Amino acid sequence: MYNFRIRAFFILVLLPFLFSANAQNDAHYWTHQYGAKGLLLNGAVIASTEDETAVFYNPGALGNGEDFGLSLSFFTPSYSVLKTKNYLGAGNEIKDESFGFAPGYAAIGFKPFKNEKIRAAIASFTRFRSDVRLRAREVGVVENQQDLLFLGDLEFERKMSERWFGFALAYRFSSHFSIGVSQFLTFHSESTDLSIRKEIVNRDNPFELLMGWRSNFRYAFSTHGGMLTKVGFSAGEGDMKIGLVITTPTYYNYQSSASYDSNDQKKFDDGSTVLISNLVNAELQNYKTPWSVGMGIDLKSNKTRFSISMEFFERIPLYTIINDTNDPFNGLANGGNEQTTLVRTENRAVLNVALGVQKKYSEKTTLIMGFRTDRNQRVVDQDLQTLSFLSTSPSIHHLSAGGFFTFNNNQFSLGLDYAFGIKKTNGRLVDLSNITPDNLFSFSDNGSTSSRFQSIVLVLTYDFILKSWKDRRKRRNGD
Repeated sequence: MYNFRIRAFFILVLLPFLFSANAQNDAHYWTHQYGAKGLLLNGAVIASTEDETAVFYNPGALGNGEDFGLSLSFFTPSYSVLKTKNYLGAGNEIKDESFGFAPGYAAIGFKPFKNEKIRAAIASFTRFRSDVRLRAREVGVVENQQDLLFLGDLEFERKMSERWFGFALAYRFSSHFSIGVSQFLTFHSESTDLSIRKEIVNRDNPFELLMGWRSNFRYAFSTHGGMLTKVGFSAGEGDMKIGLVITTPTYYNYQSSASYDSNDQKKFDDGSTVLISNLVNAELQNYKTPWSVGMGIDLKSNKTRFSISMEFFERIPLYTIINDTNDPFNGLANGGNEQTTLVRTENRAVLNVALGVQKKYSEKTTLIMGFRTDRNQRVVDQDLQTLSFLSTSPSIHHLSAGGFFTFNNNQFSLGLDYAFGIKKTNGRLVDLSNITPDNLFSFSDNGSTSSRFQSIVLVLTYDFILKSWKDRRKRRNGD
C-alpha cells in the first residue's frame, strides 16, 4: 500500500503537466472543469461531488467519501477555433485554431488519522491555460493616391498559465453534514505582445519607404507561491443535497516579477525619424483575484438527479500591474529622457451557472447532460491598446452529453462537450485595409467588429477507487 501511494503521488504531480493544451480563448473563471462528473455535468457538482475533485469544487463534500481514491483526468482531446471579423478593417478576418489536450487533474484521497470522520486529499491541476494568437497582413492602394501602396501587418499573442497544488481536510459531523478546507499554492504567469507595422511606399519602387510606423509592446509578469483558501460546507437530507463554498483571493505571493519591452519607430514624409525603445525588468505592483461564493443543489427523483451550481465572482476595480519610469539611455544621453510605462486592468462582477441531469440506467451505467456559462470577466483598458484585443474572446456557453461507467469500483467517463460564443462590439483597434497618411500613426478606428468561438472536447476520464488495506484484507479472509 505504501509503495502504491508513492507511485500515485508521482502520477499526481507529473501527469497534468504532460497532457495540457492551450485554449484559444482568454482564460475566464470557469474555463476548465475536472473529473468524470465535473466535465460531463459542466461543473454542476458543488452539492454532489463524490470524489477527489471535491478538493477544488467543495472541500466540505470530501467528508462524504469513504474510500481511498485516485482521480485522474488527463487525456481530453480538444479542438478550438476563434474567428474575428472586421477588427483590423472592413472585410478582414483572423482565424486562430488549435488541437491538443485540455488541462488535466489528479488527486489522491486518504484518511490521515485512521478516523472515520476525517478525510484528506492532495491535488494538482492546471487552473488556467490559454494562448490567443492573431496574425494579419493587408496590402492595397492608398485612397486617392494611386501611385502609393500601403502595407499593414499585425501580430498579437496573449498567454496565461496558472498551476494549483492543494491539500484539503474535511470533517464529517454526521451523515448529514460535513465541513472542509482546501489550501492551495498557485503559480501564475502571463504575457501580452502586440506588434503593428504600417507603411506607405512608392508603387513603382516599393522598396523605398516614404512613411512608416512600427510599434511593438510586450509585457509579462509572474507570481510564485501564492496562497489561496477554499472553505466548503456539504449537507444532505433524504433525496436532497446542498453545498456552499467560499474562495478567497490570492493573498500572498512568495516571489513575483515583471518586465516590459517597447519599441516605437515613426518615419515621416519629410524624411525625419523618431525612435523610442526600451527593455527592462520592472516591479510587479499588484496581482489580484476575486472573492467568490458558490452554491449548489442536488435533487434525486427515482433514478434521475437534477443538479444546479452557481458561483458569483466579485468585481475587481481598476488597479495597476506595472507602473515604471525608466531612462532607456541609462543616463548617457543629454537631457531628460525618462519614459513611463503603465499597465492596468480590472474585472467585472460575474455570475456563472451550471445545470446538469443524470439518469441512472443500471448500477454500472449513468447517462449525463450538462450546460454551463463561462462569462468573460475582463474589462478592456482603453488606455492600453494591447489589452483591447481581449474583447475578441466572447462569453462562452457549454453543452455536454455522455455517461460514466463503473467496473470494480473504477469509474470511466466518455462524452463530448461543445462550446460556443459570439460577441459584437463597436470600435476597431486599427484599420489595416485602408492606410492613409492621415491615419498612419493612429490606433483607433470606427466600425463594428464580431468574434466567434467554438470548441469540441472529447471527455475521457478515469477515477480509480482503492479500498483501504483493512477492507481488502477482510475480503481475502472471507469476513
